[in-house]
Amino acid sequence: MEIRYLILLLTDWCNLNCACCYRGKTSDAKDMSMDLLEKSLMQFVPVESPCHVQLSGGEPTMVPDLIEETAKTLQKKRPHATLGIQTNATLLDRSLVRLFSKYNIQVGVSLDGPPDIQEQLRGNAAATLKGLKLLEAENVPFRVTTVISNRNIDCLDKLVLMLGGFSTARGIGLDLLIHKGNAATSSSVFPATPEQTADGINRMMTAFQMINRNRREKLELREEKTVTNAVRGKSPACFCHAGKGESLAVCPDGSLYPCSQTACDPRFFMGTLDNPNIVPAGLLREFALSTEDCGDCPLSGQCPGDCYSRQYFNHGENRELICTLYQTLFKLIRD
Repeated sequence: MEIRYLILLLTDWCNLNCACCYRGKTSDAKDMSMDLLEKSLMQFVPVESPCHVQLSGGEPTMVPDLIEETAKTLQKKRPHATLGIQTNATLLDRSLVRLFSKYNIQVGVSLDGPPDIQEQLRGNAAATLKGLKLLEAENVPFRVTTVISNRNIDCLDKLVLMLGGFSTARGIGLDLLIHKGNAATSSSVFPATPEQTADGINRMMTAFQMINRNRREKLELREEKTVTNAVRGKSPACFCHAGKGESLAVCPDGSLYPCSQTACDPRFFMGTLDNPNIVPAGLLREFALSTEDCGDCPLSGQCPGDCYSRQYFNHGENRELICTLYQTLFKLIRD
């Protein structure tokens, strides 16, 4: 199996305790060693084929030396690979942001809404906002990943308006809540209803239109682009890297899993770095929900589908929500 998307969970530690975190707290948290880091890159990143390396955790900015080591190793030994990081942005300083710029590291920030909502769901919102301002000051582009739930679905438009004030903001991607980790035990965070989702997306898209009238670099909604490509026949039937058998997540202890969402779940264990057991492509495909019974859905046969592991952990309960999300966007694109 050739890896095209390698996720390195640089550390189990995190300075926040987000309500929607699918990993949750662990009692035996550890950092990845330099040796394991370099071995992962040399073993799984192809020498010449395209591959994206994604740094995650925990919170990867807690181990800045590992971030720099990854960037240096790829630049020297795997120059065809791209590098990205997913961060809560609370620990960013000028030296880290300049490191991102120096090595062209693609930055993703976990942001669930304007400051008051971010404070409720993740905490330390002021530090996150400070991190965004540092990215702006150093002219480093960033994208935002937002976990949508009952707590923020009605303020997605406010998030768009806030990001409109950052010239280096490039877009937003929406993730449905996963019933795993903190979200599985929370008594206050639940999936949004289909009605809330449709209303929230409609108002969000109105905010996008308003903001983009005056922006040189347009803010993009990842899902709008996905639906547009699907309608035009440009999107593959499955966008899940793990579902296509081309992703791999490496944990700090060297254990291997199809993706970060399945990390540390023994049902998806794929061996260790020293003794890998890489299964054939499509390990998660058996958990995909059939689209054969989509009826007269306008996207039937073209639907980009949903993340396979999310379907698995949510027991298929997100089916109606992902359909609502895509159909709402389809109607807006069509009209």
